[in-house]
Amino acid sequence: MGNRIIRTMKLTGILLCICILLATAVSGAAANEAVIEIRTADDLRDVVNHPGAKFRLMNDINLQGEKWNPIPFVGELDGNNYGIYNLKITHTGEDTRICMAGNKKEYEVRFAGLFSTVDESTIRNLKIIGAHVTIEAETHSFAAILTGFARWSTFENITVEGRVRLDNDAVMSGVGGMAGFGSGYIDGCSANVELIFVDRNLTSRCEQFMGGIMACGYTKLEHCTVEIDGYNSCFGYCHCGGLMGLYYKCGTKFQLGSNNRVVSHNTVTGRIRFFEHNQDRRAYCRGDIGETMSDLAQRKGNNIKGFSKKETRDASKTLLPENCENPVYTEEIILPADGEWGWTEHTCSTCGYHWRDTYTAPQ
Repeated sequence: MGNRIIRTMKLTGILLCICILLATAVSGAAANEAVIEIRTADDLRDVVNHPGAKFRLMNDINLQGEKWNPIPFVGELDGNNYGIYNLKITHTGEDTRICMAGNKKEYEVRFAGLFSTVDESTIRNLKIIGAHVTIEAETHSFAAILTGFARWSTFENITVEGRVRLDNDAVMSGVGGMAGFGSGYIDGCSANVELIFVDRNLTSRCEQFMGGIMACGYTKLEHCTVEIDGYNSCFGYCHCGGLMGLYYKCGTKFQLGSNNRVVSHNTVTGRIRFFEHNQDRRAYCRGDIGETMSDLAQRKGNNIKGFSKKETRDASKTLLPENCENPVYTEEIILPADGEWGWTEHTCSTCGYHWRDTYTAPQ
């Protein structure tokens, strides 16, 4: 009888230890799945130290006066419908990727954006307002507001607003509203962007891409809205599109299934002005996709009636939105009201060109 009690007590102890170990393991797993909250610019920078984690924006973040260095991102980011505003970027990030142009040549490329690169990640419910990305580069480069490079990533319900300008001395280059070069899924996003490309390479023909959502890539793209004002000065081959400059597998190892090779039900308004100055002209420019080099399963329902293009044969003058050589600007402060953003409006008193900065968050 005594031995039986001892054996029962031992068994009970073993079971208790197992339960404790299981509880500890479950608790540890839950801790690993915990969402990291982002409240400040420093929190945002710190995402690079937690690759693969889940993040959530807890308030609007003002980057006014911050020297933002593009950083790589891997993980899940829920913007929680908050905004990152007054983002200013003047150089590419440190990391590089090998990107393939339409001629199947490979280039080592650098990237600029809030994130330099985004790999196999998900970003949703985010606003980036009042971004100014202004890059002068001697290397092959892509610039955009959210990320310069996206590999097999998902972007949902993201809004980007601002200006992207790239002056480039190299060959492989592009400007995008949301993303530069990449692959994945983009759904329900919007872009209100001014895009400028200036080709400074006069000795070799550049491969240049411009798109209101993505410059060059292979992605499912649905239910997006774009308002674009584009200026493309190219001495090589330009590919301009209200949505994408070039739809192309671009060397990605991933193959989209037939159900995912879709560009549909998007709306584009605005314009792109461009020149392509070389003897072997291609001059691709359309309201949805400039050129399609990879098979699309579905390309329908895109409303591009509000888009216009204008090509010039005069390459003596760089195409820019500013029409005055010595503009004189007046300033007007627009206060946030009724849940809308505020900003400072700069308007040229002679040509009427205007731009915005110093955004303030909705009250």
